[in-house]
Amino acid sequence: MTRSRKRPRRSLILAGGGLKVAFQAGVLQVWLDEAGLEFDHVDGASGGTLNLAMLCQGMSGTEIADNWRRMSPVDGASINMRQLGRLAYAESLLTLDRYRKNVFPAWGLDWDAIRAAKLPATFNVFNFSHQELEVLPPARMSEDFLAACVSLPMWFPPVWIDGSAYIDPVYVTDANLEEAIDRGADEIWVIWTVSERGDWKPGFVATYFQTIEATANGHYRRVVSRIERNNAAIARGETGEFGRHIELRVLKAEVPVHYILDLGADRLHEAVNRGVRAARQWCAEGGIPLATPIPLPEPGKPVSLRFTETMAGKVTAASSADGMPLSVHLTISTDSVDGFVTDAEHVALATGQVRSDLVGGSRDVVEGSFNLFTDNGDPTRKQMRYRLHFTDEQDKPLTLVGVKTVNSGNPLRIWPDTTTLHTRVLRGHVGPEEDEHAETLAAGVIRLSVPSFLWELTTFRLAGPSLAARAGGLAKFGVLFVGKLWDVYARPILSPGPI
Repeated sequence: MTRSRKRPRRSLILAGGGLKVAFQAGVLQVWLDEAGLEFDHVDGASGGTLNLAMLCQGMSGTEIADNWRRMSPVDGASINMRQLGRLAYAESLLTLDRYRKNVFPAWGLDWDAIRAAKLPATFNVFNFSHQELEVLPPARMSEDFLAACVSLPMWFPPVWIDGSAYIDPVYVTDANLEEAIDRGADEIWVIWTVSERGDWKPGFVATYFQTIEATANGHYRRVVSRIERNNAAIARGETGEFGRHIELRVLKAEVPVHYILDLGADRLHEAVNRGVRAARQWCAEGGIPLATPIPLPEPGKPVSLRFTETMAGKVTAASSADGMPLSVHLTISTDSVDGFVTDAEHVALATGQVRSDLVGGSRDVVEGSFNLFTDNGDPTRKQMRYRLHFTDEQDKPLTLVGVKTVNSGNPLRIWPDTTTLHTRVLRGHVGPEEDEHAETLAAGVIRLSVPSFLWELTTFRLAGPSLAARAGGLAKFGVLFVGKLWDVYARPILSPGPI
């Protein structure tokens, strides 16, 4: 990460976010390996220090992302059994023992290599005994200090080092922008995954993490405001607080993973891939060129899945007031369940027929896709999307676009929300970016009936190397489906879902 003479001095801020920093690892894959970005200083706080430790060791962004892709949250989960009997006086609910025993070795952390890092890096940790933030260089880092950097009070015990109790610095900073400024940064690049929704929910667990969000976002925004005032002063020809213009380049995301209480490996791996996708889109919008995209790791022995779905209803043509029957008979399939459940878009192949007199009878789908419970940054609103390319009896291209929208609210709406497909038939073979301007030939609603749903359950077929692998593939699909519904309908209990 040597500095080019032609570019400004850059600092990279690996902000905290608990398990949400798996998303951050996906961003690093793109920023470091595909965009080839160079940084003169990297700062980590809270969960971001986990990625910083791997970076200091010399790992590439892809290696860091792959470490998260191989990890399961249960690898690091351990209840503090010795403290449970103390109830309200317990030191912590959990420990980091399994992180030390399982996760850090699996990641290949080498403390000698980290301490010898030439990368100008800073790790933030709070010395509770002295009541001050300590900013550590790689030369001072150890397993104890890394554990201390993520030892969130109440959930994990403090780490005692040289007679002082150390804890996660989140109540002081979750992104030490001041350190970057003090080191002369002209550009500060931030990856921010702490939720900014401001959606207050009752309950002790929710309140705790909402307090974390208030603290982290509040402190971060105060520093951002100082930078903005400084830049405005510089623009007026004044000195400004920092004496130079400082550009902030921030990639933010609402990551559907709980900060700590998450058991789903697939959900964690999806967060990594969400980071990859978001970073590529962010770079494209910012005019940052990318090398050939790095492919996702392929599962050793993939399990394929397919099932059949039939929906029927009526659509109304633009030139008529009368509704016309329309149905779709589709086979949804994926060659890799692992790839499907960890893909941020959860996209599968859709084949079959569109049937209606409107299009000339039964017409084969020549190209089709199905997306299961995707969202655009709002975890309370998810969609199932269908896009079917076919032709009419005169071989003129048509597209059926359908959306099932699942909104946060009454759980009694699960059935109508997940079975009602709002449908449009468009002229031409239309891509997602063309929907808004495409000509609509007909629109209406088709539905999955109760008998069709019961029949659909009997059509699930899996192929894989063993019965256990096939059963595991079906379980993964089921967990994905239930987990996404949890995100929408069970948010007052725990948001996002734990699996």
